[in-house]
Formats: sequence, structure tokens, C-alpha cells
Amino acid sequence: MELAVTTLAAKKAGKVELDDAVFGIEEIRGDILQRMVRYQLAKRQAGTHKTQSRSEVSVTTKKYIRQKGSGGARHGSKNAPIFVGGGVAHGPRVRSHAHDLPKKVRALALKHALSSKVKSENVIVLEDANFDEGKTKSLRASFEALGISNALIIGGTELNEGFARAARNIPNVDVLPFAGLNVYDVLRRNTLVLTKDAIDSIHARYNGESGVPAGAKPGDDAFIDDVVLIDGVGAKSAKALAGEGYGELTKLAEISEADATALFEKIGVAQRAVNEDWVGQAKAIVAGEAPRAKVDQRLLVKMRAAKAANGEG
Repeated sequence: MELAVTTLAAKKAGKVELDDAVFGIEEIRGDILQRMVRYQLAKRQAGTHKTQSRSEVSVTTKKYIRQKGSGGARHGSKNAPIFVGGGVAHGPRVRSHAHDLPKKVRALALKHALSSKVKSENVIVLEDANFDEGKTKSLRASFEALGISNALIIGGTELNEGFARAARNIPNVDVLPFAGLNVYDVLRRNTLVLTKDAIDSIHARYNGESGVPAGAKPGDDAFIDDVVLIDGVGAKSAKALAGEGYGELTKLAEISEADATALFEKIGVAQRAVNEDWVGQAKAIVAGEAPRAKVDQRLLVKMRAAKAANGEG
């Protein structure tokens, strides 16, 4: 799908393509959004509530009342919960309220939150969030021209200092870098404002990190060609292979037996059976004779980062 792009001066700046897998979910799962919001709020709860138990209150340790002759019950300590000034039975304690939520559910929740804003036509795309003037009055005028009154604004990896400074005095407007994008803040504001850099980062988060471009399907040539698709190749081995120029399946599949032996000895993989299996898997995957292995996204991120650091793209 496409959305119009505008500038802070309320001028048209073309259009931007959105990935339907991230922004175009038709059936919004309210239950997933509820679970994610509950997860976020529970995780941020301080949990510093505390009452004193009977062993913690400061009262006299003298026997409260004589054992016999009062006609009442036998009491030995005034710090018991039944007395005023005594301890609290089963009161709150300092603890963490955080609970687990599967990573895939959290990722899916953000997709549904973004899709819900697009579906309700409450998304504005800005060309950029550069505002060097840093004046709240000027930025408020720009927001009024764009119809922004209650919104979450997501910038790129880094926020423009002038924009962030000018926006922080405007009520009901939150400004976050891409790293701060979360379900709770998306839902609590009426409008979601995304910069083009933010959209690129969102696409990279769900597609680029795994090398799968938007709209690609299993079996397409657009799918990644990384050695981590091979069963048994972990992050460390993938980085080592990439460092030697064999981070892609096609290159590993073309290696000769002698070169493979030297390569695996150099990167510290001594098991010949495993080495042959890796090369064999690479050849089979490239030839389309074997299914691609399931890939842990965390390994892909680490390997991509290592390749980028080495200047390999």
C-alpha cells in the first residue's frame, strides 16, 4: 500500500510504499494488543509497595495482658495483626510485576498496532523531522497545519535536537526515536506520525535484518543467501565464514574440497564430517534440492552486523 508523504510545512513530498505484512493486517487482534499493553505496564511498575509484618513493627515486647483473670483471650504480643499498630498479615512486598511474553507475540503485537492506525487512517508520514529553529511556537503552528494535536511522533535512529526540544512543551505530543517505538505509546495517542527514516527502520526490523525484502515469499530469489541457513552453522561460525569471504551459500557451494579443508581448518572447525555436511547443504540449497533450514533471527542480526562492520554491505 502507499501513503502520501508531507513536509513540516504541510507540502506534498510524494508517496511511500508500506509493507502489507507490517502495516496492512486486516483482522486486528485486540487480545494480542491487550497482552502486550499488560506486559509493558507490568514491566514498568515499580513494585516498591511494602507493609510491615509483625516482626518488623516497633512495639513493646512486654506481655500485652496478664495470662489469667481478664476474662479475655490470652495474648502475649501487641505486634499481632489483630491489634491497632500491629503488623500486617499477608501485605504487599517489594517485588517485580514483570511477566514473560513470547518474542513472536511481542513482534506481532507491534504489527497489529501499526496496522490498526493505518486501517483507521490515523497515520501521517513526514519526509523528515528536522527542525533546527527549536521554537515551540513555530512547531505548534506546523502541527496545527498538519492536524496534529494528540500524536506519537517516531523519528529515525536519532532525533533532531531542535525538533525534540520544541516538541517537548507541546501537550499530548510524544516524540520518540525509532528504538522507542512500542505498542502502548502507539495506542495511547490518536495519531501516529512516522518519518520516512522510521518507516525504513521498521521495514528493516521485520524484513531487512533477515535479508527478506518486503513482499518476498519463501522460494523467491529475493530470500537471503547466508550460510546461517545451513543446519549446524551458528553465529560464531557464520561470522568466521563471512570474514573469509564465504558468508553466502553460493560461494560456499562452489568451493573445492581442498579449499574447504583449508578454510575449515583456518576458522577452527576440525570435524570433517561436519565440514562436508555444510558444503553439501549449501550445494543442495542452491540447487533447490533441499529445504532451507529455520533460521534464528538473532543469528542473522549478529552476522549482518559483522558483515557491515567489515564493509561488506
